[in-house]
Amino acid sequence: MRIKRLDSRRLPLRHERIPVPEPSRILRKGSIRRTGKDALRDNIEVAKSMVEFVKTLLGPRRMSKIVLSQSGRDRLIFVTTDLRTILKRIKVEHPVAQLMAGAAFATFQERGDGSVSTIILAGKILEECEKLIAEGIHPNVIRDGLILSYKKAMETSDKISFNLQLDITEVINLGIHNALAGKLPYQDREHIATLVSYATNILGLETLSSYEGTDIIDVKKIKGKSVQDSFLVDGLALYREMANIYMPERIENARIALIKGELRIPQKKLTRYQDYRFEFNRVEQLRNFKRSKQKYLESITDRILNTGANVIMLEKGVDDIVLDYLAKKHILLVRRFPPPEVNRVAKATGAFAVGSINDLDPSCLGWANVVEHKKIIGEPWLFIRGCKNPKTIDIVLRGSSKYLLDDIERIVKGSVLVARTLVKEPRLVWGGGAFEEEIALALNRCAMKMADKRQLVFKAVAKAFESIPLLLGRSAGLNEIDVITELRAKHSRGEISAGVDVINSQLAEMDKARLFDPLAVKKHVIKAAFETALAIIHVDDYIKCRELPEPEKYYAQRMKKTKGLE
Repeated sequence: MRIKRLDSRRLPLRHERIPVPEPSRILRKGSIRRTGKDALRDNIEVAKSMVEFVKTLLGPRRMSKIVLSQSGRDRLIFVTTDLRTILKRIKVEHPVAQLMAGAAFATFQERGDGSVSTIILAGKILEECEKLIAEGIHPNVIRDGLILSYKKAMETSDKISFNLQLDITEVINLGIHNALAGKLPYQDREHIATLVSYATNILGLETLSSYEGTDIIDVKKIKGKSVQDSFLVDGLALYREMANIYMPERIENARIALIKGELRIPQKKLTRYQDYRFEFNRVEQLRNFKRSKQKYLESITDRILNTGANVIMLEKGVDDIVLDYLAKKHILLVRRFPPPEVNRVAKATGAFAVGSINDLDPSCLGWANVVEHKKIIGEPWLFIRGCKNPKTIDIVLRGSSKYLLDDIERIVKGSVLVARTLVKEPRLVWGGGAFEEEIALALNRCAMKMADKRQLVFKAVAKAFESIPLLLGRSAGLNEIDVITELRAKHSRGEISAGVDVINSQLAEMDKARLFDPLAVKKHVIKAAFETALAIIHVDDYIKCRELPEPEKYYAQRMKKTKGLE
C-alpha cells in the first residue's frame, strides 16, 4: 500500500483559514448586487454626488478645496482648484465615479480645458433622465433620445460658431487668458498667461499645429521666491552640474556639437566580473601607455573642435583627460543627457545628434546666443538662450512649495493645449453660458416638433445644458431664477452672445466682454458627457464582490505560489 506524503506547504498556517466555497451560490458570500432600476438609481446617485462635489470648481470665481492625503507616515495638505489634483488625491472608488473622472481627464489631455464641465453636464443629464425613469419611461427610449439630442447639439454647435476678426496670435493670447481665469490669483494669472503667450509667439503657429504633446513648452520648477518671479527661457533650462570647474561658465555665440556617445576609451570586460588587465614590466611601458591614451583622446577631441564647435554636449560620460584638455582650450562640455533631453536640445538649437564622431561636420552643429551655467538657490542650472527658430522651449516656475509648483505646471500645460487647439481649430463660441443656453433653446424647439416620448428626453437634456449658466450665475452671486428667465428671453430674441459675466456679477453680451471658448473644447465636452451618460444608462446590474478577510487572503495568495506542488 502506497502512502501519499502530505506536503506541509499545502496546510494552512495557524493564522490562516481555508475559504470554504458554497456550491449553491454564484456570487461570493457577502457580495452586494443591485439589478434593474435599483442599479441604475444607485449609479445616478453617484453621478449626482460627483456634480455636487465639483460644481464649485466651475468658472473664473471657482472655490478652492482642502485635501488631506496620507503619504506613508506623512500627512499632506493640499489647497487647490485643480480638478485632476483633487481626484487623484482622494482616489475615487465607485466605478461610476471613476468613469466620470476618466472622461474629465480625457477631455483635459485632449483639449487642455473642460474637465469640470464634462462631469457637470454628464451628471445633470443623468439627473434629468432619472426623473423620466421614475415616470415609467424605458431606458432604451431614453437612450435613443440621448443619441438624437447629441446629434442635434453637435449640429447646433457648428451653426453658432464664428471666427473673430482678429489675428490668430491675438485669438490665442485671449484664449490663454480665458483658460487661466479662476485657476490662479489675478496677478499670478496675468504673469503666467503672459509667459505662455510669449512662448507660443516664439514657437510659431506651424510648430504648435504640427506637434503632438505638451513638452513643446516644458516646465522646470525651482522652489523659492514667488510665482511672479517665474521666467521664460527662449531655449532650454537644464539641471546640470559643471563637468570641470576650470571650464568657462558662459559661452556666447555658442556652436553646439551634440553627440550620442562618450569621449573615453570604452570600458569593456573580459567576463561579467573581470575587466581587462594590463601588465607592465618597466616604468617606461606604463608612461608610454598613458601618453598613447592621452594622445588618442586628444586626437578625437581635436576632431570635434575642428568642426568649429565651442560647446560639446554628450549623452554619456567623458574621460578626465578630455575634461582637462577642453578646460585649457576654454571649451564648455556638458555630459550625461537622458535621451529625451538630447532630442529637446536638438529641437531647440537645430543641432543634429550624431552617433559617431566620424559623422560630425560643421553642418551638424547647433547654435545658441548664450550657453551659461548659473546657480539658483544653490542648485546648478544650465541655460541655453537665444536659439534660432526653436521647436521647444522652457518656462521656469518659481513658488513657495513643491505642490503649488505642481499645480501651476498642470495649469501651464493645459493652457498650451488650449493654444494648440485654437491653432488647429480657430472657430469659437461665446462663453459665460451663452453657448449652453443656445444649445438648450435649439433642443427645446426640436422637442416641440416631435410626437413621441423622445421629446421629453430632448427637454431633459436642454435643462441639463441650462445648468451651466445657472451654476455660473450662482458663483457670481446672482439669483438663479432671474438668470435663467432673462437668458431664455434674450436668446429667444436672437441675442446669441448673452451670458453671465461672472467677474462683474451681471448678465452681459459676451462679444463686448470678449469672453469666448474654443469650439473644439465645447464639442469634446459634449461628446465625453454624452458617452459617459449613455454608458451609465446601459448598466442594469451592479455587483460588488466581498473582499476576503486577511486570514483567507493570505492562504489564497500562498496557494497561488505553491500551485501544482504535490
